Amino acid sequence: MNRLLSLCAVVAVLCAPLAVARTADNRAIMSQFIERFYGQRDVAGAFADHVSADYIQHNPGLPDGPQAAVAALAPMFAAPGSRFDVRHVLVDGDLALVHLHGQGTPGTSGAAVADIYRLKDGKIAEHWDVIQPVEAGTDPLAAAEPAPPRQEDAMANRRRFLRFVDLLFRQNRVEAAYAAYVAADLIQHNARMGQGRAAAIAAIKGLRAAPGATFEVQRVLIDGNLAAVHYRGKLSTDDQGAAIVEIFRFDRGKIVEHWDMFQPIPRNASNAHPMF
Repeated sequence: MNRLLSLCAVVAVLCAPLAVARTADNRAIMSQFIERFYGQRDVAGAFADHVSADYIQHNPGLPDGPQAAVAALAPMFAAPGSRFDVRHVLVDGDLALVHLHGQGTPGTSGAAVADIYRLKDGKIAEHWDVIQPVEAGTDPLAAAEPAPPRQEDAMANRRRFLRFVDLLFRQNRVEAAYAAYVAADLIQHNARMGQGRAAAIAAIKGLRAAPGATFEVQRVLIDGNLAAVHYRGKLSTDDQGAAIVEIFRFDRGKIVEHWDMFQPIPRNASNAHPMF
């Protein structure tokens, strides 16, 4: 066992520069895509230059392929007064997450959106999203002024967050996860939860106590002082479930801020693999 662990450690060290390089390359690609797609709202141009022809779509309202996405999104993005304000971007290897406030219909409160992309060979090859309408009078995408991330914190935050996810999702040790990795004065952007670590623990334990509740992690992204987990949550065996993205900000070794988005999984979809 020790020899196996040693071999794994060696492989991790050897692969680390490749992973860092891949993340850097994909960060550059995503920066170009984000500026053109969300900033300039040039949907057709962004997809033509940055999305693969065999694009896999997990939005339940759209079939696979870039043409369907362009046809659906271009009119909304071109509407006068529509806004798509990017708040956070995470890039981790071949995965990227864009957290934004979207107002496709001017005059509405819009929605908090997490777009997740998988890149392959320099192109966006796959897309998931979680869209939650913003309740009037709330500001779920607000953010405290963050401290500048330190390079030496990046690897430590990765280790911390993976342990946090293991405790919370695999072991279901809510109090242990939050006591070890979350600051007591946690800044909470979920309008239905109180501020602070204690309120988060109480709310999460209440959800997880439901008979038949399950929470299945699909993917994890960690980028500097930001981390995210994408998962399927069900509160009973008969529950169709929901797609959920939670985003966390680290500062000085602790999670200090939290955002989340929740979208029920529909029973019918335009593709064979909705939401996941």
